Amino acid sequence: MIGDAIKRTRERLVKLKRQRSTQRRQRERRDTFNISLVGYTNAGKSTIFNALVKARAYAADQLFATLDTTTRQLYLGAAGRTVSLSDTVGFIRDLPHGLVDAFQATLQEAVEADLLLHIVDSSNFEFPEQMAQVQRVLQEIGAEGIPQILVFNKLDAVDFDRRPAVLEDCYEVEGRMVPRLFVSARSGEGLDGLRSTLSSTVLAAVETMTPDPTIELPSELP
Repeated sequence: MIGDAIKRTRERLVKLKRQRSTQRRQRERRDTFNISLVGYTNAGKSTIFNALVKARAYAADQLFATLDTTTRQLYLGAAGRTVSLSDTVGFIRDLPHGLVDAFQATLQEAVEADLLLHIVDSSNFEFPEQMAQVQRVLQEIGAEGIPQILVFNKLDAVDFDRRPAVLEDCYEVEGRMVPRLFVSARSGEGLDGLRSTLSSTVLAAVETMTPDPTIELPSELP
């Protein structure tokens, strides 16, 4: 019975990988900018996802509440364009290689993303260790080089004397400064700032990816 269950699970994973591959090709054909949410489990990724896209993705205070990737379109009015937003499985400390393989279909969304929203539980005193674990998993799956924005969630649960003086600053992650925003997905505090930052980031990235029409390319390669 266990063998049959393993076989069915592997078949489902293969099917999920095919579906995700098809969806990625469709997004590439539409020239869609892809944003993926990553973070330690129970950091509030699905709650932020729901707040941004007004979706009803399952969110709960439990390990691996999100197992499959949920992708929705997010319209950024300030940027005047739509982006693809994906929620992923929550990471945990010392994620076994077997689980990395099992979640490959979900984690692949992070590998293929143009931007990662690294969601952090700002009310958890262990957030530095949790962030380090997320970075280790990103490195393991080959996504460590993708640009990140840190989103310190659960601001409503932070004690008054620990609340930040400003809601937007920069934070050092493995020797580089990364934009950081403090938000509360439950109360909505800081979400407008997050949308504004996403809009400016997407516009800047699209400009670098779009060829300048005034530049003449050679008709033949040397």
